[in-house]
Amino acid sequence: MLWNRFFYRTLQGTNKKAMKKFLPCVLFACSCFFPAFSQPEGFVAAYDRIHATFSATYPFGQWKAVDWTRINDRIRAKIETAETANDTIAFYIAMREYAASVPDGHISMRNGMEDHEAIARYRQIGGSYGFALIKLDDNRYVTRLVDAGSPAAQAGIQFGAEILEINDDPLVQVLDSVPVIWGEVIPATLEALGLHQCRFIGRAPVGSIMKVKYLNRNAPEPAICTLTAVDDQYSTYDKTSLTPLEPGPIVSHKTIGNKGYGYIKLTTEGAENDSGVLQIYSDFRDAILALQDLEVPGLILDIRANTGGMDDLSAALAGFFYADTIFYEYQTYFNLNTGTIDIVTDRLRHINPATMSYYINTAYPPGALFIEPQGNLFSKPVVVMVGPRAISSGEGIPMALQKLPRCKVVSFYGTNGSFGMVGFELSVMEDLIMIYPYGQSLDRDLRIQLDSDSTLAGGVLPDIRVPLNDTVIDQLFIDSVDVELNYAMQQLDQLVASVEGTAAAKVVDMDPNYPNPFQGSTTFSYHLSSGGNVSLTITDLSGRIIRKLVDGPHQPGHYQVIWDAQEVGPGIYVYRLVSGGEIYSGKCMVIH
Repeated sequence: MLWNRFFYRTLQGTNKKAMKKFLPCVLFACSCFFPAFSQPEGFVAAYDRIHATFSATYPFGQWKAVDWTRINDRIRAKIETAETANDTIAFYIAMREYAASVPDGHISMRNGMEDHEAIARYRQIGGSYGFALIKLDDNRYVTRLVDAGSPAAQAGIQFGAEILEINDDPLVQVLDSVPVIWGEVIPATLEALGLHQCRFIGRAPVGSIMKVKYLNRNAPEPAICTLTAVDDQYSTYDKTSLTPLEPGPIVSHKTIGNKGYGYIKLTTEGAENDSGVLQIYSDFRDAILALQDLEVPGLILDIRANTGGMDDLSAALAGFFYADTIFYEYQTYFNLNTGTIDIVTDRLRHINPATMSYYINTAYPPGALFIEPQGNLFSKPVVVMVGPRAISSGEGIPMALQKLPRCKVVSFYGTNGSFGMVGFELSVMEDLIMIYPYGQSLDRDLRIQLDSDSTLAGGVLPDIRVPLNDTVIDQLFIDSVDVELNYAMQQLDQLVASVEGTAAAKVVDMDPNYPNPFQGSTTFSYHLSSGGNVSLTITDLSGRIIRKLVDGPHQPGHYQVIWDAQEVGPGIYVYRLVSGGEIYSGKCMVIH
C-alpha cells in the first residue's frame, strides 16, 4: 500500500491548525459521499457526485491539464450502461478506469469490494498470452519474460525476441492503446506508463486471440503466430509486478564490493505513530554510524522500492548528508472556502536528533519543512538508486541528495512522480473509497515539486541511466544479476576518485558543527594541513557579525572551538571559516 501522508500527520498531531482549515473540506466530502442508507443511490448518481467533487478539488488539475469534460463523456456512458444492466462489476471497472484517467500514483480505489475486484480483474486480464515486454535503449521492444508452456512459448516466441506487430498493426501503435487500470499504482510518468503497457499487452480476457509478428534472436527473418489467452493464475502479472512493497526490514545495511562501500536499503518512511517513525529514524542513524565506524569510502542508498510515508522523516534522514540547514518544501492544502491551494498555516514539526522527539521551530515560516543537519554527517560520495516503485515521500530523499555535488542518482528509471499531500477520501458506494491528494509540495519559489505535469514529466530522474540492451536483460532476467547495483558501484568508483583528488589539494578541512540544532553550545572542528591565519565568525542571516570565535595565526593540526550561544535568541545563524584562499560556511540552529 501507499502510506497516506496526511492521515499519519493527523494521527500524530502534526499541523493541528491546518487541520482546522482542512477539516471542513473533509467533512464536506464525507457528507456528500455517505448518503443515508434509506436513500440508496444509483450508479449514475454516485458517479456524478464523485466527479463533481473530484474535478473541483483535485489540486493538480491545472498542472496536469486534466480534460475533465473528455473524461466525463467517456466514463459516464459506461456508468449509464452498467446501471441499465444493473452490473456492479461493470460499474467497478468504470470507476477504476475513471481513477486511472488522471496520471497520479496517489489516486486509488480502496478499502472493500474485494470480491468485485477479483471478478472484474479476471474479466479483463485473467487470461495470458504468456509474455511481457521491455523497451531497450535502441527503441526495440523485446520479450523480457516468456512463461514456459505458455501460448507464446508453444508458438516459438523466445526470450529476447523483438515484437514487431500485433494484429497487423505496428507494436508502438498498439502499446499506446493498452489500458493500465490494473496496475498496482497508477503510473504518473511517461516511462512508468510504458512499463505498465509492456506488462499488460500480454494479458487479456481468457479466450482472446492475438496475432503476433516477432523476430527471435539470430533468426534470419520474422515469424507470425496466433495466440489464445489462457488462465495462468496471473503468472506474468505477478512476475512483472511494480508494487512498491518488499519483504524484509525497513532499514538494512551492509558493506559491498571489493572496496567495502556502504549500502543502505530503505523501503518506507511511514509508520502508524510517532514511535514507529522515530524507530525508522533511529535505525537509519545507526546504519550511518555503523558505516562511518567502518570508514567506508562511499555509500549506495537503495530507494528503488519505497512506499513513502512522512515528509518530516524524509527531511530528517536527508539531514545526515547535509552540513547546512536548507529548505525542503512548503506544504499546501485545498481551501474549500476559496477554491485555492493555500500554504498550510501552522508551523510544521521537525525531528530533534538530540532528544529523539519532535519539536516546533518558531523561526521557520508556517507550512515550511527544512532539512536540518543531524549531527552525524556522512560526507563521503553517495550514489542513490531509484525507480518507479519509489513514490510519495520516498521520492524526497533522492530529490534532496541529488542537489549535492558529491551525490548522484544512478538507475534504469526515475521515481513515480507523485509527491503531493494525500488525504481526501470519498465514499463511492458501500465500502469502496476513492483516495486522492488534497495539496501540493512546493519549492522555495512556490513551484510544484516532482509531481508529473501535462507531458507526464516528473519525479526524480537519474543523473546517470543504467544501459538497457540485450546483454543487460540476459543478466537481469536469466542470470538474476542486480545490474543496477553493479553499475552504481562503478559510478561510485568514479565519484570517490574525483572527491579524493579534490580533497588532496585542500589546505583546510572543516566538519559541520555538532550538535546541530543545539541548545546551549555547539562545537566546530577543523584541520589545517599547513600553517596560516584562520578566521571563524558567527553572523545572523542579514550578515551582521554576532561573535568572532577565532582570528589569528595557526600551526598545522586539528582544532576544536566551542560556541556558547546562550546569549543569542533562537534561530538560524551562519558560521564562516576563512584560511588562506579557502572558505567554509554553513548554517546552524539555536533552539531554546
